[in-house]
Amino acid sequence: MRTPKLLLHFSIAAFLPVSLLASDGASIKAPLHETGDADASGVAVATLKPKKSELIIKAASLTPLHSYAIEVSGIIEGAATTDKNGKVSVKFATPAVKNTQLLDFDPRGQSLRVLDGATSVLEGVISGSGEDNGAVVDEKAELKSENAPPKSRATTRYTVSSKGRRTFRVDLANITGGPFKVLVDGIARGDVTLRGKSGLALFDSAPTRPGVLTLDFDPRGTVVDVVTGATVIFTGKMEAKAGGVNTAAPSLSRFSITSTGADPDGTATAKLRIDSRARKHFSVEIEDVPVGAYDLLVDGTKVGTIQVATVTGGTEGEIEFTNGDDDPSEIPLTFDPVGKTLTVAQGATKCFERLFDPNVTGSGTPAPESPTQFNELLASTGLDSDAHAEAKYEVDARGRHKFSVEIEDVAAGSYTLTIGGVVRGTISARLVAGKVEGELEFESKLEPGHKLLNFDPRGQTIEISTSAGVFFSHLFGSGSAGPGGGTVTPFDVTVALTSSGADSNASAEAEYKRDVDGTLSFEVELEDLAFGSYDLLVGGVVRGSVSVVTDNNGTRGKLEFESEQKPGQPLLNFEVAGQEIIIQQGATVFFSRTFPNP
Repeated sequence: MRTPKLLLHFSIAAFLPVSLLASDGASIKAPLHETGDADASGVAVATLKPKKSELIIKAASLTPLHSYAIEVSGIIEGAATTDKNGKVSVKFATPAVKNTQLLDFDPRGQSLRVLDGATSVLEGVISGSGEDNGAVVDEKAELKSENAPPKSRATTRYTVSSKGRRTFRVDLANITGGPFKVLVDGIARGDVTLRGKSGLALFDSAPTRPGVLTLDFDPRGTVVDVVTGATVIFTGKMEAKAGGVNTAAPSLSRFSITSTGADPDGTATAKLRIDSRARKHFSVEIEDVPVGAYDLLVDGTKVGTIQVATVTGGTEGEIEFTNGDDDPSEIPLTFDPVGKTLTVAQGATKCFERLFDPNVTGSGTPAPESPTQFNELLASTGLDSDAHAEAKYEVDARGRHKFSVEIEDVAAGSYTLTIGGVVRGTISARLVAGKVEGELEFESKLEPGHKLLNFDPRGQTIEISTSAGVFFSHLFGSGSAGPGGGTVTPFDVTVALTSSGADSNASAEAEYKRDVDGTLSFEVELEDLAFGSYDLLVGGVVRGSVSVVTDNNGTRGKLEFESEQKPGQPLLNFEVAGQEIIIQQGATVFFSRTFPNP
């Protein structure tokens, strides 16, 4: 990429020695090159930290007093108007503050465009493949211990200088034993040099002294392992954690799309879910309509087709989109559905239509709506295996909202009720008729003994806790946790599978997770392997075949299992934790690793 003719100058304190950086953090300066205006120039600066992050886009020499949109990987994330001198500045932040827009997306590795209508005037990549000359990156992430001694520590750091020199280092502290080796996405990249209780593996794109390894790979976003023999000592992603950006409180918004009357028996539902890694998942499901193909339109633009088929008890069809995942087998979420009109149509006939405007934050008093009622047993974390909890939500015939949370069979005392990360009250559990129980009730129209319902808990995570820890954690609206509330401890573990060396350029990754509703999923993804099919073995048994196909970045294959049966998706009905995962083709093993316990 070429360097812009003019760069904007301002201080970036983040480009300081590593000793002045936190354990997790990233500072990025990404030049933007002109694409539609020869005089235009711009830069994007991101500062990402666990508790506070921001992204600032500055541009100059644009049309004065003119509106421009900011697009990140195909989604319009914001807009601003230039001043009389043709300059503009747009700021995204989490948490959002005055005069900023919410940074609810991870900009790393994404393409950013400044648009004048549909025309791009400035473009660039924010820390990733294809970034412009002059980009500056300083990112540091801490690895988690797997089998490391107490108080030992491992950190990773990746830098790109304004002149294009790249470095990557893995530092170990308070460590003994060894020898240690560094694996990046399962591929052995080099040994750790030990000195006393410290260790270092240093990579440089232009090494100038002995002991420094050549950096001929990009570690950003990869899984880094420190191993001794076959034992993993430290593991984790080379990706700084940024609150609200690549870590988030799960949420779920569910909306019924109004029938036009074309098929009065049919129903349509739209869902927007944000998972624990801040990835967005948007889906539309239709039921009890004639078999066939239906178009999904967002603000009048067709974005996909829903295929309706016969199922037990009727008919149904669903279309799903997601961002943050470039797997060609899934539909990329290149639009923001919030605030847009959703239409399900067949030919010229509109079957369902409604503005999708869910309360994704849960803030504010819920507006009057049609009568509804649902109860859910909350998922226990297992901290008190005998405890039970239930949440109830009701909209009565007069449009008033009522919400309550009840706990039973817990130790007497006070329990904090947190919803969507905000403390909403205290539940007092007392002994009543030989049973310890407590309840907290909210209403949109306040009555004596109740609290004001000035928030919407639907689609938010409910947590019940004391100083001893969290007793219940449940995504309200995702379905009941089952009899007794179940014992659900959410987790999300991603590991790189170790390469056998059969294809030294390829990599493989496995992810095993459990959501707050108890749903388990297991996913294996292969990159840069030769085109073809590869067997996936778990615990010595072939569980499926991964088809590797060509995409824009090389080759890729993915296979996903879920404990909840879905059409066309394999069922997760086998153990993953503690089992050896193998990828092989014929008699050739390409990757293997024993999956760790969550």
